[in-house]
Amino acid sequence: MKGVAVIGLKKSGKTTVAEALVRELARRGYRVAAVKHAHGGLTLPEADSTRLYRAGAAEVIAVSPGETEHVASRGKQLWEALSLLRGYDYVVVEGFKSAFPGMRIVAARTVEEALKFKGPLVLAYSGPVASLRPRPELPAPVVDALGEPGRLADLVEERAFEVPPALDCGFCKYKSCIGLATAIARGEATIRECTVLASPVRLRVDGEEIALNPFVQDVIANVVRGVVATLKGVPEKPSKIEIEVTG
Repeated sequence: MKGVAVIGLKKSGKTTVAEALVRELARRGYRVAAVKHAHGGLTLPEADSTRLYRAGAAEVIAVSPGETEHVASRGKQLWEALSLLRGYDYVVVEGFKSAFPGMRIVAARTVEEALKFKGPLVLAYSGPVASLRPRPELPAPVVDALGEPGRLADLVEERAFEVPPALDCGFCKYKSCIGLATAIARGEATIRECTVLASPVRLRVDGEEIALNPFVQDVIANVVRGVVATLKGVPEKPSKIEIEVTG
């Protein structure tokens, strides 16, 4: 799953830019997911499902033949959202400017505002700043998301990469997922250097993914494979082993 974040200050046009990019990527045939950082909590619609939630239901799922709405009282961190969306072609994230480990599009109203965000992870500037005339010179291309959605999507197709998990496990030499993402953007690394995504072992405890260092990965994999190899009816070289422990 490749990803890009639309970041910027409040009221800088982030949602407009993200909406235009999602629409263009979907038009090109990609399966696109989106994540929005809702700082002040969610504004829920006046619907029957919301009434059930406000009545005290910890989780509500409204199901129809074409759509599903899911509201829960438990919040999620960015890494959890990214983990849930790994099956998509692209994820467009709105916000998380200090946490998203991938390429960014900066939405800004002025040149001064735009220049608060720069570096190897910035692939473009958009928002109201792109409507200024003459068009300003900035460290990355300035693109009008509404007038030039194709150009913005072209840049995303060209520069976006598979997003590190945002776990900041510290097991790779870059010490953080943003550190790895920065190295990838500079052409100095690849996503294959992510210890978590490259791991043949995934551990979840009560639904939360636990980062494993390479030594622990090897121990778990070798022990489980050794035990499974002694069991009757098991293929000689199984491609995938799943274990669930409850209680």
